[in-house]
Amino acid sequence: MQTFDEAMAWLDGARQPRLLLGNGFSMAFDPHRFSYGALAEKAKTDSLLSDDVAKVMNTTGLTDFEALMRSFLASARVLRALDDNVDPALLARLDRASVELREVLAKSIAGLHPDRPYDISETQYRSTRRFLDRFQAIYTVSYDLLLYWSLMQDLPPDFPSKGRDDGFRDSGIDGDDTVLWNMYNPHTQTVHYLHGALHLYVGTDGLRKVTWIRTADALIDQARRQLTQNRFPLYVAEGTSPQKVDKINRSAYLSKALRSLSSCGGTMAIYGHSLDDNDDHILRAITKSKLSKLAISIYGDEDSATNSAIIRKGEGLCEHRREEHPGGTALEVQFYDASSVHLWNDGRA
Repeated sequence: MQTFDEAMAWLDGARQPRLLLGNGFSMAFDPHRFSYGALAEKAKTDSLLSDDVAKVMNTTGLTDFEALMRSFLASARVLRALDDNVDPALLARLDRASVELREVLAKSIAGLHPDRPYDISETQYRSTRRFLDRFQAIYTVSYDLLLYWSLMQDLPPDFPSKGRDDGFRDSGIDGDDTVLWNMYNPHTQTVHYLHGALHLYVGTDGLRKVTWIRTADALIDQARRQLTQNRFPLYVAEGTSPQKVDKINRSAYLSKALRSLSSCGGTMAIYGHSLDDNDDHILRAITKSKLSKLAISIYGDEDSATNSAIIRKGEGLCEHRREEHPGGTALEVQFYDASSVHLWNDGRA
């Protein structure tokens, strides 16, 4: 298996590659905060779970919120198929449990999130930016603020800064302490939150981003305040890919982000993404794109069941490309060792 530097040498052409980040980006910072197990434990500790969800979680041992959502919805479909007279109250309980888990996920992430950007050291930011700055555009499926903090963090003058554009602009409204997504001219945007994020909120006149500079309140405090008032950010945490697509189709921002991914050419690295079926819409966007090379991270034993599944899924993208675009741009895939990235600490100052 290649190292990250070897994978980058394979990817690099006339233009810098693009980057797709999964939850592994946050897990690399602190798996005790951002693993599904940690989020589930936080939800239990803070009594965020209903009796139904807590009972299923304890009985099955499942801590993956999206897998739990899929199980509740699948159970409802099976019951409807088996019994025309199934108790409507039971079906309603299953539907409520699935909806509840979306909200619990956001609150759990906010509860475990580092409180302030300066809780992350300058050394960690430097290391992470060295990684991120190797890419011309960034796509992420994570909801937390770590990517945003990393890109926005002011570093000393001796550290070269790569300009980034997340598409948000001044709204022009006096007293507005948020910024508004520029839906009419988003063409310079280079950072895309494919599934939304904790700092993005849907307002009456568009999608808004909460900011620190306009309020002097930390972003995570603003997010927590919104959540305690039962205002939820724009984020996609539905259990299945078709459900996620349905949510994406109802948002101009999310739809544009997915279209941007599907229009990519050149090459791309994927870091920390499992290529799971619940993100098939993202993989489909890649097969529809004109990307010619794809380097995918593998963490740990490449022969493990998890990594074997990632490898099969990654190699399958090449076949899907051939089927959908016969005679078009061929897609090549290679795999690299995620631990060779040294994402949050490369040992340099």
